[in-house]
Amino acid sequence: MSLDTAITTNIIATALMVLTYTYLFIQYKQGYLAKWVLVWILQEIRLVFLDKPFGEQLIVPSFLYIGLSFANSLLMIAGTVGFAGRRLSPKWLVTALAFSTLSFLGIFWGLAPSLYMLPGVAFVGSAYIYTGLVIWNSCAHGMGKWLTASAFILLGVHAFDMPFLFSLSWFAPWGYLIDGLLRYAIAIGIILVYFEKTRNELEQYYQLLARNTTDVIYRYNFNSPAGFDYISPAVSHLTGYPPGHFRTLRQVMRIIHPDDRAKLKKTATAVNLPDGFVTLRVKARNGNIVWAEQKNSFVVDSTGRPIAAEGIVRDITKRIQLEEDVSRLDRLNIVGQMAANFAHEIRNPLTTVRGYLQLLGRKSEFYNYKEQFGLLLEELDRTNHIITEYLSLSKNKIVEMKKCNLNHILLALHPLVQATAVSSQITVDLNLGDIPELYIDDKEIKQLIHNLTRNAIEAMTSGGKLEIKTLVSGNNTILTVTDQGKGIPSHVMNNLGKPFLTTKENGTGLGMAICYRICLRHNAKLDINTGPAGTTIHVIFPNS
Repeated sequence: MSLDTAITTNIIATALMVLTYTYLFIQYKQGYLAKWVLVWILQEIRLVFLDKPFGEQLIVPSFLYIGLSFANSLLMIAGTVGFAGRRLSPKWLVTALAFSTLSFLGIFWGLAPSLYMLPGVAFVGSAYIYTGLVIWNSCAHGMGKWLTASAFILLGVHAFDMPFLFSLSWFAPWGYLIDGLLRYAIAIGIILVYFEKTRNELEQYYQLLARNTTDVIYRYNFNSPAGFDYISPAVSHLTGYPPGHFRTLRQVMRIIHPDDRAKLKKTATAVNLPDGFVTLRVKARNGNIVWAEQKNSFVVDSTGRPIAAEGIVRDITKRIQLEEDVSRLDRLNIVGQMAANFAHEIRNPLTTVRGYLQLLGRKSEFYNYKEQFGLLLEELDRTNHIITEYLSLSKNKIVEMKKCNLNHILLALHPLVQATAVSSQITVDLNLGDIPELYIDDKEIKQLIHNLTRNAIEAMTSGGKLEIKTLVSGNNTILTVTDQGKGIPSHVMNNLGKPFLTTKENGTGLGMAICYRICLRHNAKLDINTGPAGTTIHVIFPNS
C-alpha cells in the first residue's frame, strides 16, 4: 500500500468525523459537541497541510504542528469533560504547557523529530485514552459504547508508537491506515452512542410517564407463553395488588365482577370491535368495588393475526358516583318543582277541614265520635307533615344563612334525640369537637339532624348505641352519625336519596331525599359508609 493512499484514507476518515460531529451538534446543540467538531476540523487541517514525513520536517511547520496538536488535544479533553458533565481540571492546562514547552525546546535545539515529538504524542495519546475511558464510564451499555471507547483507546495507544515506527518506510502507510480505520470506527460508534442515548432517554421518559400517570398502562403478549409484558405501577392504586400479581389474563379475570367477565374476554380477543371504552367493575383487594373503563388496541403481524394488546385502564369510580349524584339531584328537582306548584294549594283546604273537624268534635251530639274525630285530625296532621317534607325538597326554597355553631344546635336537639332513643332502649353518645362557626340555616340543619338520628335509631334493636360526633378535618367541619344496625342493603344503597324510597311500613320515603337537598343548599357533601356492623354518615361542611 502506498503512503499517499493511506494518507488519503486518513483524510477521508477525518472528514467523516467532521461531518458526523457536525450532524450531532446540529441535532443536540451541546457545547461540548461544538468543541469536538473544532477538534476534527483542526485535525483535518493538520493532515492536509502539516503532516510530512519525518525527514522533511521544517522548523516553522514543526512549531505549528506541535502547537496545533497540543491545542487540539486540550480542546478534545474540554469537550470530553463537558460530555461527562464535569469541568476541565487546571492540571490538564499545566501539563499541556509543560509538555509543549519541552517539544518547542527540542525543535529549537535541533533534536530529532522522534525526540522532540515525544512530549506531544504522550499528551495526544493520553487525551485519546482519557476520552475513551470517559465514554466507557459515562455511556449506557451498548454497541456504541464498546466501539467508540475501544477505538479512542486504541487510537491513543497508536499515538505513542508514532515517533518510533513512522520513520520506517514500510510501516508509515499502515500507520496512517490504522489511524484512518480507527477514526471510521469512532464516527460509526459515536453515532451509535447518541442513538442509544436517545433511545434510553425516551425509554426513561415513557417509564416515568407510566409510573406517574393515574391510568394503568399495560401490554399483553398473545404469543406462547401468553402473559403481560408490562403493567404500570398505577395498578396498585386501582386494585390493591402489585403489578407482579398479574401474569396472565386469568389473574385479571378473578378480580372482575362476574357479570363483566364475558365483556372483558370479548374485548381482550376481538380485533374488529369498534373503538371506545369498556366499563368494568373490579373487586379490589380491600373488598371495595371499583368502576374502571378499559380500552386497548392490537398489535398484529403481517397476516393480520394479533400478537399483542396495548391499552389503558382508568378508575372512574368518582365519575360514576358523580353521575349518580347528578341523577339523584335531577330526580329531586322534579319532585321539588312539583311540590312547589301544588303543596301550598293543598294546605289551604286542609286548614279549613281541620278547623271544622275541631269545631264539630267539640259539639255534644258528636261526643260518641270523639275517637274518630281524633283519628281524622291525626291523619290530617300527618298529611300536613308530608306536605312540609315536599316543600323541603323545593329547589328554590329560600334559606336564611347565618353564622351558627353546629355544636350549639346539637346540644339543643340532644334532649329530643335522647328521649326518642330511650323509648327504643338506645344509648346516645355525644362527642363534640372544637369546631368553627358555619354559615348555615339552623332550621334546616335541625331537620337534617332529626332525619339522620331518627333513621339511625330506627335501624337498631334494643341495646344499640347512637354516636353523634363533630370534628374539623382540613378545611371542612364534619358531622358524623353512627349506628350499630345491620347496615343498608345494597339495593337500597344504590338508590339512596331517591324520593319515595323507604323500607318502613309508614315511611314517606322523603327523609334521605330531604337530607341530600339540605346538603346541596349548604354546599355540603353527604358520605355514607355501611356494613354489617352498622352505618356511618358523614356530613361534610366547607368552613366559612
